[in-house]
Amino acid sequence: MLELNEKEIVKQLSEGNSIAFSQVVSVYHERLLHFSFHYLNDKELAKDVIQDVFSDLWEKHEKLSEVNNLSSWLFTLTKNQCLKKIDYLRVRQKHADDLEKKQLDFVQGALTKLDTSPIIFNEINTILSDTLSKLPSQTRQIFELSRFEDKKNKEIAEELNISIKTVEANITKTLKILRKELKPYLPIILFLF
Repeated sequence: MLELNEKEIVKQLSEGNSIAFSQVVSVYHERLLHFSFHYLNDKELAKDVIQDVFSDLWEKHEKLSEVNNLSSWLFTLTKNQCLKKIDYLRVRQKHADDLEKKQLDFVQGALTKLDTSPIIFNEINTILSDTLSKLPSQTRQIFELSRFEDKKNKEIAEELNISIKTVEANITKTLKILRKELKPYLPIILFLF
């Protein structure tokens, strides 16, 4: 227990005595930690609560002269900090649930509006063919080897006897042109190339 009686410890704490504070921490830390852990069921959250309790104890030490029972005061403070933590967790969980619901609603709406009919895919193929036919032959060949034959940039460079940088530049250029031409179909084409 405390070396000095509780009234003397409270008096010294209210005067800002750091030795008295250290004694209180040493006597009550584990007890309060077990108490908060029992209700929060999370060691890190319980540690946060106890840190807040002892911070409050030190910051409000001048008001301690009004405290009649230190144990009761510390456990009440711990209980209140646990309640604050639970309220915070509830709000955070509700917010997370709301965000998840909004995200699911958005995805559901987007999927509902997404047209995956054969007509759309035919339109995409027509635009793709027309756009690729307008490209210089080497640029078109590089893109087709990359996207339709799944060849690596290095393989394409070796096959066409050009640099990897040239392959990369041509693919980037083609993708930029296709994005512009296929913009209305973007949600679908993201998965095609």
